[in-house]
Amino acid sequence: MSKQLRRAVALLVVLASVQAERAALAAEPTAADRETARTLLIDGRKKLSAGDAKGALESFQAAHAIMDVPTTGLDLARAQAALGDLVGARATALGVASRAAAPNEPEAFVYARDEAEKLAEELAARIPSLFLRVTGLPAGTPPKVTVDGVAIPPQALGFPRKTNPGPHRIEVDAPGYTTDQRTVELKEKENLAVEIQMKPAALPGGSTAAGAGQGADARAALGAGQGPGATKDDAGRPVPAWAWISGGVGVASLGAAVAFAVDYANVRRTASRDCPGNVCDPRRYGEEGADDLEARWNRDAGLMIGLGVVGAAAASIAVVGFAFTPSEEASAASGAHRNIAVVPWIGGTLGGAVQGTF
Repeated sequence: MSKQLRRAVALLVVLASVQAERAALAAEPTAADRETARTLLIDGRKKLSAGDAKGALESFQAAHAIMDVPTTGLDLARAQAALGDLVGARATALGVASRAAAPNEPEAFVYARDEAEKLAEELAARIPSLFLRVTGLPAGTPPKVTVDGVAIPPQALGFPRKTNPGPHRIEVDAPGYTTDQRTVELKEKENLAVEIQMKPAALPGGSTAAGAGQGADARAALGAGQGPGATKDDAGRPVPAWAWISGGVGVASLGAAVAFAVDYANVRRTASRDCPGNVCDPRRYGEEGADDLEARWNRDAGLMIGLGVVGAAAASIAVVGFAFTPSEEASAASGAHRNIAVVPWIGGTLGGAVQGTF
């Protein structure tokens, strides 16, 4: 990994932690926001009725970005489906249908969730499937498969891949074999099976690269002394496993913190509307309902802050691993005299230790 890329990764991690804190401060939409979104919805529905699905999509995307409520999400899913993006439309519809009902929410929101659930079921039956099977490769040689530029794990080959109707570009590659490229056309509700027979790449003299390259690759790897578990960047710099683990924990924690922050903002809006001055209207909330709202407020706030702190700390540890691990050359030059390592830990507290020999 180059120095510039490591800095970019570090910057992205820091930005993610800042975004998690900002999400908690999300404000309730203003009257101007609501009026703007209402106008966009009306405009989008007119365009969709007139056959301008692309224009409708743009209006609905803007309205949903402002309000993010079930009604805007339902219209957005309908526009996506009209444009042939069945997979995206179903994902949007499922997101609307799975949203928890807010206390005393408008009847339009209840209706939108019900309609979104029906739309998701309808779209599931329309989405076609693509079955890919790659043959002609020896055992232990997994192919590199992409569909429309997206990598498909070897373990997922042979299973139905849900994708939108229309043309799709398939590319299959493997060391020592000719790259296979083809385009297939999928129709709605279709289950299309595609078998790809790999062919060895020819070399001058009549031999094939598949046979000639395997032994040479193995000898080169043994000669270099690199095992399969080595993880290095392009400068020969080993990236320690704990850096990857810390980075994963950081990203996961920050993502969860953002989710609780969003829910916390929703609770704040509900409490501000229904319980001014921390006194809930007894006609809307019984004692149990008010307690539930307070418990949700406290839970979201605690988890948002706790996960944000854990995520930021883990991300910082990962940055240290990515940015400051010495190269092999530097380690070899100093290894004859000393061996120093910085070992972080995450337990009841966060910290690190320096150990080594001189």
